[in-house]
Amino acid sequence: MKKVLFLLTCIGLVSGLVACQSREDNTNPMDREDVSLTFSVTSGALQNEAQTSWTGGTRTEVTKTFKTNPATVAIFAYDALDMLDSVGLENTSILSLGIPKSNVPAYLNQYQTNSVLNVGTLFIPDWDALELFMPDLIIIGGRSAGAYDQLSSLYPYADILDVTAVNGEYVESMNRNATNLAKIFPTVAEDIHAKMDAIEVSMGAIKNIAKNHEALFIMVNGEALSFYGPNGRFASLYDEFGFIPADPAAEEGGSHGNVIGYEYVASVNPEILFLLDRGVATGGSSTINQVKANALIASTDAGKNNMIFTLDPIAWYISVGGFQSTEQMIDDLMVVMNRL
Repeated sequence: MKKVLFLLTCIGLVSGLVACQSREDNTNPMDREDVSLTFSVTSGALQNEAQTSWTGGTRTEVTKTFKTNPATVAIFAYDALDMLDSVGLENTSILSLGIPKSNVPAYLNQYQTNSVLNVGTLFIPDWDALELFMPDLIIIGGRSAGAYDQLSSLYPYADILDVTAVNGEYVESMNRNATNLAKIFPTVAEDIHAKMDAIEVSMGAIKNIAKNHEALFIMVNGEALSFYGPNGRFASLYDEFGFIPADPAAEEGGSHGNVIGYEYVASVNPEILFLLDRGVATGGSSTINQVKANALIASTDAGKNNMIFTLDPIAWYISVGGFQSTEQMIDDLMVVMNRL
């Protein structure tokens, strides 16, 4: 019995040494300094019974100390991956990367390789994979924000950054996230700030024209239509890009929007109609053409004047807040600007 206990003890020690050695071998030779970051976190969120998403929780602003130049990084927010990719992930300190490999935007498909670890979904981390990965930095946001407490408890050695965007504060959220990522990855800080500055200039140019035109935003999900107003999930269309709400009385439209019918669109009679196809965004089939062909939609001023526009579903729905996704949003709206 003593021999068995001795053997198990040895195995445990060896396993520990291997884990430590693995982490040491993956340490970036770049200097690691302390930086102070301010961001918001969700505390008190709980997994639902199916363990596929989070419910509840409160948002609180925190200021924490992070280490620069992390080598092993898990990213659960495609907008953050988008930002780092746009300035060259190879120019950062990252040696080992983990991401959720489901619903990866096509423009980030280069990370669908065996060298990148699958660390769960956009909603729920793979706790066992993270345990073996031993990340220096974990970036969460939006759909994964509720995991903050559990991640902090299970991986106390990791810095955890939440990049969740605030409705109605698109540019402010982007600026905060860009600033924090620039602090963590100083080798690309200058490029990050340059990207952010260029985006703000482009958005300002669109706003200067859009502020004189009314628009309505509708999400298409199969046969269902959902309205999003100036205070909802897509408030950036009105706040940052400057369009006038076509229905000034409708302020609803949070995360899921308000279900509407074609009669509503006809009654509002928008000058410009924006359509976003959720089916395409989530890997399903498109129904945009059926919506455009509807007689009530065609009877609106937008329909009569060829002012119905389909927005890129990935940029506006999946990876919102990244540099490349925002550049795509700008490109979508520049098509409108050229018609006004």
